[in-house]
Amino acid sequence: MALGLAVGVIDAGAIFLHLGLAGVPWLVNVAFAKLGFISALGLLGGGAVSGRLARRQEAERLGSGDAA
Repeated sequence: MALGLAVGVIDAGAIFLHLGLAGVPWLVNVAFAKLGFISALGLLGGGAVSGRLARRQEAERLGSGDAA
């Protein structure tokens, strides 16, 4: 999740500061910015799902130890 946050912040900062690839049309820079936000959302979602699965697995492991 932290990587997704970092990618999103860097992408937003680049847009705010009007940074882009030199020599390419503005439409390509907009496309790269959109891809950056989509990848950031994917990383955030993947991190959230994996964290939830890890917590569920840990809870099941601890729960089975209490019953024994």
